[in-house]
This record gives sequence, structure tokens and C-alpha cells, in this order.
Amino acid sequence: MKNWWFILFLGFILTSCLDGDNSEKKSETQSKAEIAQDSTQKGGRKIINAGSVSQYTGKPGRLIVVAEPTEYIPEIETLFDSIFAAPMRPFYPPTPYFEVYQRSPKDFRRLSTRLRNVIELNIDEKIEKGNPTMHIYENYYAKTQLYTKLQAHDISDLYDLLLKEVDYLFTVYDRQEWKREYYRHPSKKNAATRNELKSKFGIDLTLPSKFSYESINDEYAIIMFPDRTRQMDMETTGAYSTSRANFIQSGVMIWQYPYTDERQLYPDNLMMMRDTILKYYAKHEMEGVYMGTQDHPAVIPQYEKLKVGDITGYQFRGLFKFTGAAEPSGGRFWSYHFKHPYRETIVALSGYLDAPPTMSASFDFNRIRAVIYSVKAVD
Repeated sequence: MKNWWFILFLGFILTSCLDGDNSEKKSETQSKAEIAQDSTQKGGRKIINAGSVSQYTGKPGRLIVVAEPTEYIPEIETLFDSIFAAPMRPFYPPTPYFEVYQRSPKDFRRLSTRLRNVIELNIDEKIEKGNPTMHIYENYYAKTQLYTKLQAHDISDLYDLLLKEVDYLFTVYDRQEWKREYYRHPSKKNAATRNELKSKFGIDLTLPSKFSYESINDEYAIIMFPDRTRQMDMETTGAYSTSRANFIQSGVMIWQYPYTDERQLYPDNLMMMRDTILKYYAKHEMEGVYMGTQDHPAVIPQYEKLKVGDITGYQFRGLFKFTGAAEPSGGRFWSYHFKHPYRETIVALSGYLDAPPTMSASFDFNRIRAVIYSVKAVD
């Protein structure tokens, strides 16, 4: 009889534990639903912190659109591709800002909900006609994840909402891409290098945990990120063998020169000075070969005026090649040029990526932009 009582008591304890686990999972799911449906959340372009601290998953530069096939119609797919998957000009071969993938809600929840960039589309007849809603969440299922919910009464309202907000959403998601790398940079380390940059160039940068720094004078310096390699599958006699090949090299070059005339800040003159300085400092291991800017009309550098903090300058994207006695290789660059607000100098931060053109450049350019966009001028 005592054994029966013991078995019943043990069963009660196990059932209570299982119910506790289920209630925790249920409450977590409910809390997410409550965030999405909370009438106190006004929505719109305000970014709402959902508070998750879980680690995100997936590759950078990918956007997951969660929608049923009846919601992800060709017109909406084309809209996403034209903005999020637009190429970073003038990089060649074409390099999209994002790779866009559509998943059904069922597959999204079955595979992973903690991906970096998610936009959910939902048609619900309970939503008032002509009054679609948008809620943008940060830290939704994972820390730094961006998760946007777009809800509408019908497909027409959904398309109109997307047409109105897709450019803004791109800006928000693109900014979060490089910010994830910035958040990983230790803000209070690398004091020796940062102090040298302050002294020589009058700038402060937030740097990654691993890099090497070289400078021979007060005109030029280079921050080199650790080399990466890209796995390649090679077929030999009907069998596949894997080898690590194609070193991926990236980093940020820094240079400065005296400011004497406002015409020096014209974009063409900034590029001319770039080539002058790199011819002297950015030399290839082959004798007589140095880094230069590709200026063919098809890949001429693209630029726009950009404000970073209190600094206003020009941002450039383009292709470089090693030139001179030979032209062995080349790559892509992303740079920022400005007149120093406290010194009579022009300063340039030029990120470079020397890598196979077939690989995604998202991670490397996010790491480069995280350094460039952290720049602060010091006296």
C-alpha cells in the first residue's frame, strides 16, 4: 500500500513539473502576442523594444519575409527586390544589400524565429479597411533582431502600406546590419591605438577586438582585420574534395593632408588625392604595383553627402585595382572623406575588401561601416 502512495505522489510531482514548463513556454508565447496586439502600442515608425536577450541566428545580409503565398504576390515581391535587393552601386558583379527570402508562417516557426531581419505580412479582415498598421520591434525573438509586422484588411491596403513605408524600412534594416557589428566592438579597449589616432589624425574610432595597426608617419595608417578564407568544393575524378582557398582581406586605411581650399572637397578632387596617396603608401608585394581607383564609366565611384555625428563629408563606394607594372588583382572600397572640424586637414577613412567577387560582402562591409560610422573628431 505504501508503494502505491509513493507512486501516486511521484506522478503528481512529475505532472506539476511538466505543467510548469508548459506554462512558461505558453506565457512566453503569450507575451509576444500581447506585444503585437497591445492596443497601447501606437505603431507607425516608432521602434518598440520587445526586450529579448536571446542570441540571433542566420547570416548577415538576409531578409526573411514571413507571408503566405497568397500575400506575397508578384507585385509585393518586386517591391522588396527593387529596394532591399537593390545592388550596391557600382560594385561588380552586382552585390545586393539584402538577399530576400519568403517563408510561410508555419515554416518560419518550424525552422527558426531568431533570424536577424524579419518582416511579417498579414491580411486580417478585422483590420479596418483603409487603415493598415505597421509595428517595428527590436529585440523581438532575439537581441538586435528587427521584426516588423505589417497588417491590412486586404492585399490592396497591404501593398499601399508597403509602397509608402518600404524605403524607410530599408533605412532602418540597413542601419541595424552594421550596428550589430558596432555593438560587438569593445567600447573601452584598444586604448593605445585609439590614443595614437587621436594624436595623429584628431579622430576617435571604436575598433573590433582583433586587428593589427600600422603607421609610419602622420599622413597614413592602416587597420587590418584578420584574414578569412572561403571554403571551396573542387571536383576531381568524380569525387568532391574540400580545400580552403581564397584569402579574404579587409580593413580600413586612414590618411590626411592639409586643407587649403574648398575646391579640395569636390568629389573628383577627393578621388584624385586618394590615388596620389595610395600610389605612395598602398603598394603591392609585386615591384612597381600599387592600389588605384577604377574609373571606367561602368564602375565609376558613387558618392553622396553624409553626416556622421557632428561631421559632414562625402561617402564613396567603388572598385579598386592594383595597377602600375602589372594588374594582378582588385576589390571593393567604401570610404568617408571630410574636413576636420578642429584642424586644417582633410581626413579619409577608406575600407577595402579584397575577396572573390562571387562571395557575399555583407559581413565585411558591415564590419567596415561599423568602424567608419563610429568616427568622432577630437581637438
